[in-house]
This record gives sequence, C-alpha cells and structure tokens, in this order.
Amino acid sequence: MTENKKKLIPEDYARMWGEDGPYSQVRLCEETRILDDSISRVFLVVEAEINPFTFEYVKKHRKHFANDKAILQLLDHAEYRGKFGYVVSAGEVELRDEGSKDFARRQADTTIKTLIRMHAFVIDEYGLRHDTEYGVVEDQTSPDSRYVWNQEKGRAEPAGDGFWERTALVGGPAGVKNNKMRFFFVLAFVKNPDLKKAAAIAFAQTLKKVSTRLNVGIEDAETFQQHALITALIPFELAPATFVEGVLDECNAAVKKPLFQKDYFVTNVKKPRPEQIMSFLKQLPLDRDIQMPL
Repeated sequence: MTENKKKLIPEDYARMWGEDGPYSQVRLCEETRILDDSISRVFLVVEAEINPFTFEYVKKHRKHFANDKAILQLLDHAEYRGKFGYVVSAGEVELRDEGSKDFARRQADTTIKTLIRMHAFVIDEYGLRHDTEYGVVEDQTSPDSRYVWNQEKGRAEPAGDGFWERTALVGGPAGVKNNKMRFFFVLAFVKNPDLKKAAAIAFAQTLKKVSTRLNVGIEDAETFQQHALITALIPFELAPATFVEGVLDECNAAVKKPLFQKDYFVTNVKKPRPEQIMSFLKQLPLDRDIQMPL
C-alpha cells in the first residue's frame, strides 16, 4: 500500500456518499412479477449500489485485486446509474421455500463482504481511519474464515484465536456494545398504514418479544410518515436478517392490516441519512397488495 499522503477534495467526499468515508449499500428485496391480471412469480433479488468514488478508484487500481474474483466480477458487470452510483445485480432466485431465502441471504452477505474490501482499500489509501477498534468480518474465500476489521489500517486481517475468546471485545464501523454489532434497519410502511394506538402497541410488543428471544439489544426505535428506523445491537452469531424479518412477519401477523412491506434496508456502517432512506423508499411499490399470513 502507498503511504497516506493522498488528499481528498470536497467533491471526492460527495461522490463517496459518506460524511467522512465511503458509503455503499446492498439491498435484498422481494420482486413480484405480474402477468396480465395476476401474479406470475415472486423472486428474491439482491442488488448493490456502490458510491462512484470507490468504484472508480478500485477500477483504476484493478491490478491490485488480480486475485479477488468477486471484486473483478463486480467491476465488469456494474452499470453507472447517476444518483444511484454504480449498480450491480448480485443474484436472484424464485421464492419457493427456505432454501430460496438462504441462497438470497448468502448472495447478499457475499456482496457485503466484497464492498467492505473495496471500501477498505480506499480507506487505507487515504488514511480515513484513525482509531484502533476491531470488528468481525468473515471471508469464505480464505481457508481461515475468521477475519477482523482493523480500522486503524482500514483493512481486514486474519484474527488469532484470542479474538474468539468470550472476553474479547470487537468493534465495527457503527460501533459495538456488549460484544454485539450495531445495525440500523429501515422498515417501510405499506400504503396508507393504520398507525393508530393498537398498531403502535403491536409494533412495540413485537419488537420487544423478538429482540428478547434472539438476545438483540434495542437502542432506539423511531417511526416517521413512511418508515420506521430501528437501531439494534445484534449478536455476532445471529444473521441480521433473522431479526428484522422476524419483526416484520410477527408484527404484520399481530394486526388486522399489515403495517410493513417485506422489503427493508439494513446497514452497519453508520446511521442512514434522510436522503439515503428516501432513495430506498422511492424504489418500493407502495401500492402493491400485501396478503395477511395464513
């Protein structure tokens, strides 16, 4: 790596999307395909939006990633879409059973790890990290899948066995507490949601029930006109999707009319900015019908 002598101008930060570092996002959503006057098929779709600065800088230094097939494939297949940056499809599967969901989640997890490696390269090149906290990153491309995120060096590094002791303290981009990673979840309301007292109580009770069952810590839960924003501390052994999808399914089952769409946005980088949340919400089919669970 080069020494941290490179400088960023305001335009670079703007194209990086983050206030003081790179920001990208991975979306796992349900896509309903309608043929004539009926539903044809339902797919789970994984898609990534990469900030222009990171994508173009990594592409410029493509040789550095000669042995990283995932990044090379992303560079070859992503398309530039203006305000959405560089967009790439990370896979889709017809929704049939739990196997379909597992496949989609694996694709999303792999894409997240790929973007983290791209971000790490930019962070290291420009010296954007100055603390010494660590966070877990698992990389299935390595024989030893246990890696830690070194924020001081801005890259993933193999971890010694000591990091997996019960007393080890780990950290992440958005921080940790009690050895749990902080995540932010954006849940989109359905069109014309029933936000009366009964629905609010059902949401609060469901959030408490699911978080208690999964040992998730709830730091904050806010509701807005079109969405709810949850800040949660997720145990490292728990997939974030298990928590948020549990909240969605159980909350919708607890009320007469569903509150939330099945699509959601999740990040553990930093609290999403309003414009990022609106970008997510604008892509959702708010008028689609949502059936009650049987």
